[in-house]
Amino acid sequence: MNKTVLGMAIVAVILVIIAFIQGGFSLVGKGFFEGGQTLLILFPIIIIAFVVAGLSSILIPRDMVSTWMGKEAGWKGPFIGALLGALVPGGPFFFYPLMAVLIASGANVGTMISFVAAKTLWNIPRIPVEIAFVGVEITAIRFLLTFAIPILIGGAVNIFLPGFATKIKEDVNKLQAEKESREGVKEID
Repeated sequence: MNKTVLGMAIVAVILVIIAFIQGGFSLVGKGFFEGGQTLLILFPIIIIAFVVAGLSSILIPRDMVSTWMGKEAGWKGPFIGALLGALVPGGPFFFYPLMAVLIASGANVGTMISFVAAKTLWNIPRIPVEIAFVGVEITAIRFLLTFAIPILIGGAVNIFLPGFATKIKEDVNKLQAEKESREGVKEID
């Protein structure tokens, strides 16, 4: 069991205890029911996201990712990562698995920081909704003021935190290797 699963399990147990103290089994049951409803709503999205991530890991050539988004890409990497982040549709169940696949395929961590920052700041599919609510002027001002941020953040991570970026990349590769070894065990059974 990895640290993330263990940490979330501990939080879940603590919340179950608090719910039981506050309202007994009925409140705990209500919490499980609410969680189950959320799971039913998100289940199709999660399945599709992981299918896309899995197929991406097989279909996207590692040397291409390394060339365009890896260490040797220089400032081109954060720019491409930001552009990709701005264009990728969907929420975190889609873009975080894709991000992990890209890191495992050779993308630099700074480039993926640009990817996530642009997903938040530039999100092209969200712009029509933003214009509808706040107008063209405010949307344009916000976009222009935040334009350089994803690229600069990714570049800064690559320049000023190379050891930290390497550690993150090693952790992602370790998780990928654990996943592959579990799949190998399943194939043997």
